[in-house]
Amino acid sequence: MKWSQQQLNQCNALLNEYAVALRGKDVSYYVHYWGGETRLYTNHVHKHSFFEICYILDGAGEYEEGNERIALTPGVLFLSRPHRQHQIKSEGGLYIVFLAFELIEAESSLEAVERFQRLAKTDTYWLKMTPDQPIPQLWSALVSTTIEPCSFLEDHVLSLSRALVTSFEAAFNRWKPPQPERLARPNTTTFVHRAKLYIRDNLPQPLKLSDVAEYLHISPRHLSRLFTGELGQSFTDYVRKERVRQAAAMLTTTDWSIKRIAEATGFDTVHYFANVFKAETGLPPGEFSKKFRGQPELFRPPADARAAE
Repeated sequence: MKWSQQQLNQCNALLNEYAVALRGKDVSYYVHYWGGETRLYTNHVHKHSFFEICYILDGAGEYEEGNERIALTPGVLFLSRPHRQHQIKSEGGLYIVFLAFELIEAESSLEAVERFQRLAKTDTYWLKMTPDQPIPQLWSALVSTTIEPCSFLEDHVLSLSRALVTSFEAAFNRWKPPQPERLARPNTTTFVHRAKLYIRDNLPQPLKLSDVAEYLHISPRHLSRLFTGELGQSFTDYVRKERVRQAAAMLTTTDWSIKRIAEATGFDTVHYFANVFKAETGLPPGEFSKKFRGQPELFRPPADARAAE
């Protein structure tokens, strides 16, 4: 986690443009500035109306706040709380990265506002970190992302920045609210979901119960019970309906022949396909195509299908 001053300048120029308003579901921040110096010497006594977080990468110095002093050595993360006079001292210079931020209260939950009010009064304002801990890892990933070319740069920067700032509150704020019990998704539901994805993506194959069970590393009997319990239908019924559903979508969105659609959805013959399709939809494939041409949404599963299972 070491960069040249030029790289830090490049990083902070980008962050100060893109990572300013960090909006989340329950908490949003306004970042006043991102910064970093490979040689920061003694500065003036001063104070802020916002939070400032600093992380020491190299060098030695001292942080003074009122009558309190802490030694600044590599790995020290410290928090300058609002409205408190402080000063950084170093004769040899500190390799330091930092940012200043405050909560956007109007866009944050009541719990977030309360937690940051507590953070402003916390007695825990410095910590010794090792490079493999989450905060140094996040900060390193963020700086590296701004320096090295990557896809979806702004999305990377915003998500990492928000995670980093949120992690500061968790690290320094010792007050922990009671956590609501979170019910984990049962493995049974996950198995069924994975089986459904496998079926959907491999329709041209025979799709035997034993093959899908082997893919999931469970017994065929267990998988059969899961389909009956979770979906209220047998594995075989589900596969048949999924073949028909995808065939219906193809009939209304492509110019493929019925023979090609039958093969693509796993039916051995056109005759068998036509019989099964009519039994499920009430119409032969050709008539179905004419009636519902251009209406693929009728046969597309909802985006939140998994949540509804």
